[in-house]
Amino acid sequence: CKAAFRRGQELFNGVNANGRSCRGCHNAQNNGSNVNGALFDVGTSRAQFRRAGMPLYTVRNTSTKKKHETTDPGRALFTGQWADMDKFKVPTLRGLAARPPYFHNGIAATLNDVVRHYEKALGFRYTPQERADLVAFLEAL
Repeated sequence: CKAAFRRGQELFNGVNANGRSCRGCHNAQNNGSNVNGALFDVGTSRAQFRRAGMPLYTVRNTSTKKKHETTDPGRALFTGQWADMDKFKVPTLRGLAARPPYFHNGIAATLNDVVRHYEKALGFRYTPQERADLVAFLEAL
């Protein structure tokens, strides 16, 4: 429905109650990736979201001795930098509905699961209607 799409687009581009915006990371016009090629940690590699069969690594910062559990170190695997831990490329959103499962590790089977993940991992807040509207927008991309 066009009304749901429009409301979802407003939610995507607007600032959520938690002070964040989908558009903050997905900022490339007509594409949805990141203009600067920035990488982000959206919580997909956290131990709490680990699915059966996924590895779990414990890494330790040699300077601070801090330990971190992750299913995938992300960019840090290549750079060796602690600051790059769990950071991944922002994917294009074009044709998103045709490419499940979602996230680099497939932890979200549906677009509704994607929105739910952002609620749990990053504190986005949506009513059931807002969630449905946002999914309607993402399905139309």
